[in-house]
Amino acid sequence: MDKQKFHERNPYLFVLILEISIIAVLFIVGGIALKLELPEYYMYGLVLAILAIITAIILWKLDWWRIIGFQRLSKKYMLLLIIPVIPLIGNLFGRYNSIHFGFYIYYFLLSVLVGFAEEGIYRGIILQVLLRRGVWKALVISSVLFSLSHIMNALAGWNLGHVLLQLTYSFALGFGWSAFALRTGTIWPLMIIHCLIDFFSFIKAENIFKSLQSSQPDSKAIIYSIGLSAIFIIYGIVVTKSMIKAGKFAGENS
Repeated sequence: MDKQKFHERNPYLFVLILEISIIAVLFIVGGIALKLELPEYYMYGLVLAILAIITAIILWKLDWWRIIGFQRLSKKYMLLLIIPVIPLIGNLFGRYNSIHFGFYIYYFLLSVLVGFAEEGIYRGIILQVLLRRGVWKALVISSVLFSLSHIMNALAGWNLGHVLLQLTYSFALGFGWSAFALRTGTIWPLMIIHCLIDFFSFIKAENIFKSLQSSQPDSKAIIYSIGLSAIFIIYGIVVTKSMIKAGKFAGENS
């Protein structure tokens, strides 16, 4: 009988250690950046670069690149992309800022790191580790942790209303995207969508960080976030139930 690995014997402890490591990176780098009075986008860049490296190391050590979904999306699942891609479509609209070309490059690279690190950790590693304890537990816990990871925005001085709204929205988004990842067995479409959502967010506002620090979310933003959150929760439940009813799913970790 093969000896079980640590993450197989102690999935919750493994996830706890990983989450504590993420929080430590957020607060240590964030604290240093604030102490040195570095711009917020430098802090985000440092944090995400470290998290991307941690993600790559774990995937390499576990040899999980294919298991978490680095494989092509089957044509039979293409229609399941309709809901996950909605936030990207919504983000295409709005006023774009005129910024130096170098910032476009920087924000794009930053967005690539976001897509790889966050999807790799929450829709990849954590989701697969917790899958041994049940599909619903894996979906809910990974989504809660993904939501809580956005608490780092408080370090950048975001308005409390924006932070709470994003925590709710990110949980619902994570829940729906996690269901998609498990059902289809692929994660790279989510990485691309996530990357592009963040990229357009970065370049749309005149100063996205200052705007989120000073103002309360308006009624349109609240309605949009709550409505989309409901859609993603329903989508996640429907996809997961159909997956369980079928008796198997494409993202199953054998």
